[in-house]
Amino acid sequence: MKKFLLLALVAIIAVSAFAGKVTIWSWRTQDAQVWEEVEAALKSKGLDITIEYTAFAPTEYDSKVALALQTGEGPDIVYSRRLPGGRTQVLIENGLYLPIDEFTDMSNFPQASLNSVTWEDKVYGVPFAVQVVGIFYNKDFYDQYGLEEPETWDELVANAEVLKKNGIVPFFATGKEAWALTMQHAMCGVSVLGPDWIKALTDGETNFLDPKFTDLNKKLNDLKVYYQDGFMGNTTVDQDAAFAFGQAAMVFYGVWGYQTWKDLNPDVNVGYFMVPPATADQTPYAYTYLDGAIAITSNVKNLEDSKEIIKFCATPEFGTIFAGITYNIPAVVGATIPPDPLLEEVLGVYNNNASPWVYWVGSVFTTQKPSLYDDVLSPGMQALYAGQLTPEGLSQMAQDAISQWYPPLMNQ
Repeated sequence: MKKFLLLALVAIIAVSAFAGKVTIWSWRTQDAQVWEEVEAALKSKGLDITIEYTAFAPTEYDSKVALALQTGEGPDIVYSRRLPGGRTQVLIENGLYLPIDEFTDMSNFPQASLNSVTWEDKVYGVPFAVQVVGIFYNKDFYDQYGLEEPETWDELVANAEVLKKNGIVPFFATGKEAWALTMQHAMCGVSVLGPDWIKALTDGETNFLDPKFTDLNKKLNDLKVYYQDGFMGNTTVDQDAAFAFGQAAMVFYGVWGYQTWKDLNPDVNVGYFMVPPATADQTPYAYTYLDGAIAITSNVKNLEDSKEIIKFCATPEFGTIFAGITYNIPAVVGATIPPDPLLEEVLGVYNNNASPWVYWVGSVFTTQKPSLYDDVLSPGMQALYAGQLTPEGLSQMAQDAISQWYPPLMNQ
């Protein structure tokens, strides 16, 4: 009898240790306050839930999640990458995420967003943000030197030359973080190459050996003379501080950085423009993508409270909290965005100039291995900038990799 009571007590203690607490893992340090506000909102609705939020370095996050979930550990809820393909799909196929559509109202999301969280007709997460990338610039520098937002690539280079001659670092680059370099390539591609070219690539009507793709590689390689000294050793943390405090005039980045810059320096005067196309007769486009989703893991310890959090994340109320703190564009329809001119401009770009064809996150070229993202542009851009690979070599690297598995590019 004593043994039975002891076991029962242990079980009660074990259950109570998880009761009311939900653990969440993410790669986004800027979202900590979001979850404080979510916890308060849930408590106001009579839900006594405590949220324990942990953010890891983006470069370490995916491997930490995969290892934890595969060994029966990990959090209740994770931020997941978008579908199809890649890391999230593997975890879903291995049964490490739970579908949420049976208990979550997803009617506040457009179909394009739902496609990015759906696998085999089941929904595996709540989309949280739409990202817009491009060139963010210090408007004070542009005003000081009489510069206009460039309409062509040559005008962008000319602006950089004026800044450099006046002792201003034109661009802060983050060569130590390969993902940021691949993003730079992709955002330049949608404007310089254009969506029609990317569609032709997707359809197999051209390939990565096209001189236009090599010319883009060359444009980027030539631009590095306008980066800060030692840029191959710098990270996005370095970039945030440098840009916020006026140590560089421009960055190739995403709107998620805006909150960090304003937190570091509330007086920073930030503008935005899409990467300009090669010629004035081309239309500029922006690279936009669903940042990811909030999902429940199969190792969840507090399922019922995790469900309540997921259901709340699918509401405009969550989107309003998220946008108000992060200055990101929420994925949920009906949320209120802070009245900020930069955010309004970026939202307008998302609505009117989003490229319908891309080759980075969200494209077919990242769905299998070797991936254009992980296995080509990540090592390739670092090698290009380090002088270890030519623009032609990067094109050949891309063609050799993708033609291994993508039928439209085979035998070309």
